[in-house]
Amino acid sequence: MKITDINVKIFAVPGGEGKPDRRNWIFVRIDTDQGIHGYGEATTEQFDQAVVAAITRDIGPALIGEDPTRIAYQWQKMHRLYWWRGGIVQCSAISGIDQALWDITGKAFGQPVHRLLGGAVRDRVQLYPRSDLGLPLDEEIAAAKEEGFTAFKAGIATRTAPFNVQQGEHFIEKTHQFREMAGPDMELMVDVGGTMPLPMAAKYLAGVEQDNLLFVEEVVNGDTPRDLKALRQAFPSVAIAFGERLATRWGFREYLDEGAADVIQPDLSHCGGISEVLKIANMAEVHSVRVAPHGPYGPVNKAAGVHAAAVMPNFLILEHCRMEPWYSDVQTEGLAIRHGFAELPTAPGLGVELDWEGLDAHPYRGARPLDHFTREDGSEALV
Repeated sequence: MKITDINVKIFAVPGGEGKPDRRNWIFVRIDTDQGIHGYGEATTEQFDQAVVAAITRDIGPALIGEDPTRIAYQWQKMHRLYWWRGGIVQCSAISGIDQALWDITGKAFGQPVHRLLGGAVRDRVQLYPRSDLGLPLDEEIAAAKEEGFTAFKAGIATRTAPFNVQQGEHFIEKTHQFREMAGPDMELMVDVGGTMPLPMAAKYLAGVEQDNLLFVEEVVNGDTPRDLKALRQAFPSVAIAFGERLATRWGFREYLDEGAADVIQPDLSHCGGISEVLKIANMAEVHSVRVAPHGPYGPVNKAAGVHAAAVMPNFLILEHCRMEPWYSDVQTEGLAIRHGFAELPTAPGLGVELDWEGLDAHPYRGARPLDHFTREDGSEALV
């Protein structure tokens, strides 16, 4: 079997009347000479066109005529193809292609991907939603409970990033309110967005210990593991999570070696795909670190995450973004999600089929607004 074509489509998730698109889902399709195709997802939130070009003009042409089931070989080829390597654009392109290669291989051998990865170590995969319905937080939580989810994540950062210890009290109170809304039995996670300097982060963690959070995500700037490590040592009862902006095992190595996090969050659309997230998870297991993959994206990213989580001994929980009706509309076949868990797919490959032609109903209209934080004086925050 040989690869004959690699195509990419961007689906712009509508934001509603008069609002910008909420997300641009970047879907990859690889076709073969045996009529088997595979899907991947390389959604990045920014740099959309750069990722598309990397797939279709740079990396993709080197794969035409290659055997798609030689995944390890193709991954190394993509990673080392050029003198320059790494960075979110190249790694996201590799991630989308890698997922599609696994999808093809599963279909070629008539097996779901998780069986080809060594077989599942769990019967189902726990998911957590986040605030993505555009409702007040209490209504978001209520909707998640109604759907059967027992875990939930919310962000507390503002676009004007806080930079003094006094403001920490405000975010402590917001977290207390989050817990009160959810009740004592729901597992909660808080995303700080890397906005707090170390003194403020220490005050915040001390104040939220009583809220029994599953983890606090990116509480400080993560350009180095130093502050993350300091907080983890000072507050062992609050799990520190980090890593959505890192890519490949080389990106995670220093943070794991330094003991910077209790939970790491590689994204299967950025970190190098299914192949690489399992290598990262293996490294984390050696350090007794759990893995909660980042993934507020589309259905192919989610399917790839479920297959990886199925075989990952140190898996914790998987992010799920409910951008309905579009999440369902772009699929003709997808995951079964019940009572807050994804059931393990039984269909060959990833178990997701896209309405490839239907994606054209909402084509790319431009990059979504940049997510950036500013200080009160107008300068850029060091997040």
